[in-house]
Amino acid sequence: MNLAQLKEHGYDNFKRTIALNYFTWVRILPWDSQIVFLCKKLSIGAILRAFKNAFRVSTRRYFSKVDVVQSFSYGLLGSLLWEYVLRLPLSEKLLALREPREGNPPLLYPRPNMRVSQDLANSLLEYESLQPAIRTPGTVLELGAGYGRNAFVILNLHPQIKYVVVDIPPALWIAERYLSSIFPGKRIFRYRDFEKFEDIADEYENAEIAFLLSSQIAALPPNSVDLVINISSLHEMRLDQVAYYIGRFDHVLRPGGHMYTKQWKEAKVLFEGVTLVEEDYPIPSGWTKVISRTARVQTRFFETLYRKPPEAAHSDKNSS
Repeated sequence: MNLAQLKEHGYDNFKRTIALNYFTWVRILPWDSQIVFLCKKLSIGAILRAFKNAFRVSTRRYFSKVDVVQSFSYGLLGSLLWEYVLRLPLSEKLLALREPREGNPPLLYPRPNMRVSQDLANSLLEYESLQPAIRTPGTVLELGAGYGRNAFVILNLHPQIKYVVVDIPPALWIAERYLSSIFPGKRIFRYRDFEKFEDIADEYENAEIAFLLSSQIAALPPNSVDLVINISSLHEMRLDQVAYYIGRFDHVLRPGGHMYTKQWKEAKVLFEGVTLVEEDYPIPSGWTKVISRTARVQTRFFETLYRKPPEAAHSDKNSS
């Protein structure tokens, strides 16, 4: 489906097509949990302002020339979301971020001249949760980064961070093209096949943004990452696959490093007949929860920030 959308609509429109398969919500009913959460948190004036903005969005027909409802739905959720975000005590630097025009995004203007998107609002909320785990300079690895919405935020706020995107096609290709365009001055390690890490070690180490297939995460050296991020993709896997990736996270994380995860509270794995809940995720012994709560806005998700014990390096060293 993703490849078909790219073929029909091209890279230039990916934020209106393939991005809807990631974390952009466009089919929202009035009783949806996100709408309910936001309306409970906002004043009548803010809700009316969001409805007014949503009607404006519906006239732009972002997703279809005939489907006004889809654009209105996106506009309503996005406008309510930004009314909520603007009430939070976020830094001016965070709120000053604007949605890049690359990918022809469905834009929102919650305030005059404020060019943003639904994706950017969700990334700001997620950034606020994982921000305590960011070390500068340091390395962030995101498994299942989509087109790179969180990388955009983190690299803007922490330009000294090294960001490693790990994904599958075509998402990996889109993220590589997108982030390379958004950050033209960054040293990029582009995806390529390699037999062993030593073959690409120097170029990888010197890169500021790197792109790897999910199968290549096994090649990364131990204790080389400060923060691992996974949002809304581990819950798409079988339990043995989840265990594999969490095991790789444990391997690459430095002692005292963190993992931020945001997943459905209950997820049915398509075609596998498997249901995953939070307690099913095989978290390594010794990891501690820094944050553990129902996600804001997407209340059918949980979000957790784990910390790997600082003494783990000694046990790894001794065992080797």
